[in-house]
Amino acid sequence: MTATEIANGSPVGRKFFWLAAGIALVTGLYTGGWFLAADQIEKRLPAYLEEKQASGFGGECADMEVRGFPFRIGLFCEKVRLDDTRYGASATFGALRTAAQVYQPGRAVMELDGPAEIRFSPGVSISADWTLMHASLKATLSGVDRTSVAYDNLTGTVRSPLTEHALGFGANHGELHLRQNGEDLDAAMSVDKLDLRPKDGPSAAPPSDIAADLTITGKAEWLREGALFPHMLRGSKGELRQVTVDMGAGMSARLSGPFSINEQGLASGEFSLTLTNISAWRETLVKTFPEEIDLINNVANMLTALAGGKDEATVKLNVRDGTAFLAFVPIGVLPPL
Repeated sequence: MTATEIANGSPVGRKFFWLAAGIALVTGLYTGGWFLAADQIEKRLPAYLEEKQASGFGGECADMEVRGFPFRIGLFCEKVRLDDTRYGASATFGALRTAAQVYQPGRAVMELDGPAEIRFSPGVSISADWTLMHASLKATLSGVDRTSVAYDNLTGTVRSPLTEHALGFGANHGELHLRQNGEDLDAAMSVDKLDLRPKDGPSAAPPSDIAADLTITGKAEWLREGALFPHMLRGSKGELRQVTVDMGAGMSARLSGPFSINEQGLASGEFSLTLTNISAWRETLVKTFPEEIDLINNVANMLTALAGGKDEATVKLNVRDGTAFLAFVPIGVLPPL
């Protein structure tokens, strides 16, 4: 039966004809729209990065390609480079793969390969690699609403002109989650088996499990606008709901309380600190910082006394302009943020 016979024949035949014609039309329009969008991405992204160079920010997506037809659309790069001359920062990464469902363009997933080389002025450099790093984000018309990053088997080295030796680091797994909460920014992170050590040397302390949960007041715009810059925490305040450090063998610490950071990057706050297995903390810290043995012993003795001789204590830790106090005794200075 020909198309003409179908069109001039029974009502069922005519319906079939128009249905087939409609499907063909929609398919053609969808296909054309997908490839038009892919072409625009491939043309506009390099133009956008070139335009941003005038303001000090630049980048490169090497061997860029848009893939995913028919139901996904994603950007693929063999290598990624970012430069920000405003802050003297640069970074290079391995291959980038992204994907978004056509019917949910506001949700995207990404995978990024190592190795990575990140540099900050003056003279700070970070080398890192991992077996898997992936991220997801949810965006609205006003910007990013929430995002998450996770990685496995992270290793790397930090070099700084302020220290004599390079610092090595590693972690089995880690996650970072950010979301808008009204005008505030919620952040949660965790690191499994964080290991810090001098390069090619023994670990400075037992591998630790670390978790943190906090809110930064009035800073949802950081996520919404994708604004990341050095010293961004200066002039901010918020609530540290909890930071926990578990070093095994019953040795753990928990910190919570409100905080603020002044324009010079110095932190202040009133925190509740709980330490378990104080004697093990004393031993570990003395091995890690032998030059501070007197201070460590004094603080450990004070904690034990406040706990009535027990090996676990909950105390108030006050931080004023970067200096931490325990019962009016200064016990350390925090670096500017």
